[in-house]
Parts: sequence; C-alpha cells; structure tokens
Amino acid sequence: MFETSQDILYVVISFCVLWATVFLCWMLYYVVRILKNANQIIEEFRVRLQTLSEAISYIRGKVEHMSGLLSMVTEGAGGLAKRFIQKKTNAWMDRGAASVSKAAKEAVDKAVDETSRKMKKAAKKMKK
Repeated sequence: MFETSQDILYVVISFCVLWATVFLCWMLYYVVRILKNANQIIEEFRVRLQTLSEAISYIRGKVEHMSGLLSMVTEGAGGLAKRFIQKKTNAWMDRGAASVSKAAKEAVDKAVDETSRKMKKAAKKMKK
C-alpha cells in the first residue's frame, strides 16, 4: 500500500488538512453563533430604548399639560386677588375720599398694581 515514505507523508498531510478544515468549520460555526447572539442583544436593547423614549415623551406631555393648567390657575388667582385688593382699596378710598388727595389715590393704585405683579411673579416661581 505505501511504497515510499513520500506516500506516508502525503497521507499525514491529507489528515492534517482534513483536521484543519474541520477546525476552521467548527470555529466559523461558533463565530456565527456569537454574532447572532450579539445581534439579538442589540435588537433587544433597541426595543427597550424605544420603550423608554416613548415613556419619557408621554411623561413630558403630561407635565407640560399640567404646567399649562397650573399657569391658568395662577393667572386666575392673581387676577382675582388684584380685583379683591382694588375693590377693598376703592371702598376704603371712597369712605375717606374727602380727606385724601388725588395723588394719594394714584399712589394707592400704583401700589395695587405693583402688588399684583409681585403676586404673579411669585405664582410663576411656584409653577416652576
């Protein structure tokens, strides 16, 4: 069967090539499995990131909606307080109008406006 030592060398080389081919196929199989698992992990991460992004945008929308409602309420409360203060000061001014000059009445109106502005600023700070 083997006539020379060269025939034995060819048989050994053919077994080595066969084992190298088997090893490379086995290695390629595991590399493909690793890449497939990595792709699945990345896809799952994308899905979770998308879900998180949607939850954040939903919460942001709710907060903006509540902020709008709060600003309406604070503006309404500021206007109501301004009207109440003006009504009381006008009633007080009407009772003592004989002794109070026109300049004093203007000063009181200016003070009422300033108080109203300060209340609106405080309401906006509370909103934030």
